[in-house]
Amino acid sequence: MKALIIGGGAAGLYLSTLIPDSIIVEKNPLCGRKLLSTGGGRCNFTHASPVQELLTHYHGSLPFIRRILYSHTPDDIIRHMEDLGIRARIENDGRVFPDTERSEDVVKALTPPGSRIIAGREAVKADKTGDIFNVYLDDGTVLHTPALIIATGCSACNPGYSGSGYSILSSFGHTITPRRPALAPLRTEKNLSEAEGVSVSIRIRYGKKIAEGDAVITRNGISGPVILNISRDIKDGEAITISFADTDIKELRRADSRKLTKNAIRLPERLVKALIGDSAEKKLGNLSKNEEKTIDENLKAFRTKAWPLGKGAMIESGGAMLSEFNPSTMESKLIKGLYAAGDVLDADADTGGYNLTWAFATAWCISQSLMI
Repeated sequence: MKALIIGGGAAGLYLSTLIPDSIIVEKNPLCGRKLLSTGGGRCNFTHASPVQELLTHYHGSLPFIRRILYSHTPDDIIRHMEDLGIRARIENDGRVFPDTERSEDVVKALTPPGSRIIAGREAVKADKTGDIFNVYLDDGTVLHTPALIIATGCSACNPGYSGSGYSILSSFGHTITPRRPALAPLRTEKNLSEAEGVSVSIRIRYGKKIAEGDAVITRNGISGPVILNISRDIKDGEAITISFADTDIKELRRADSRKLTKNAIRLPERLVKALIGDSAEKKLGNLSKNEEKTIDENLKAFRTKAWPLGKGAMIESGGAMLSEFNPSTMESKLIKGLYAAGDVLDADADTGGYNLTWAFATAWCISQSLMI
């Protein structure tokens, strides 16, 4: 065995295709579970943009991240996927999917016949004797390897994950920066559950920042691309203000006072009812001044408190400190032969294929070091 990979997610699977003489230890019964849900089940596996443009979507040590992304670019990822039998389809916004639009095909390509995988077992701890790592599994098995790669992903996106990847790195002296959900839905103090599943374009203010984009109403809050991308910056219980429409009720009333309010406002009817209640069924001309004021406020400035949800988060911010790894090889600066890849590291990105690009690029850097 040339290397032992702890974690059968994106980074671990990609690395295993680059280092044939490797073994993956995966806690879950099957590898690539998170990949299956990526891109709505279509697997948005990278983003076809120049590296300088990609960098605007990352959070963390940008000089370090830049070196990784230049080492293995989206074009390189597309070529490797094609070598594995996955033809790429690039959408107008730059997102890259398999031409079959099936995440299952990507996972299958990353686990070709002959892949050596120990599934349903968790690596709970590790130590080192001379040049050899000893990795202890939860069933009492001990594996020995000259190279150990931690690619366990993050706890926010792996329900039931004990955080063993972080604890193993920590046991070897690595610093783990504070972690919190990122690319996460928000739970809101005031919810609009009557409109669950409704998609809508919004403008959201949080602190001194403003973001615009598509959102989805959930049972206990709000999600969707614009919410996922700002969630890492939302503190627990932070006040947010959402604008659903710039509608002026007085103008609508002057245009046609006989029209029902729910039909006059250009939003999905269920959302209108959730926002303004019984007023939705009234004619515009029958609304009181207080009702008009409340409607305007709820449409233009719906105020509530919000909490990023760990359950449902795609990634998390924080993790193993980048400065303690060599950006050319992803080898630990503290322990020879120890490596880390993907989400376990203190780097994260917006939605759109950027996090998988990071996972694959860090895996490739490790492979180049081990194949020398």
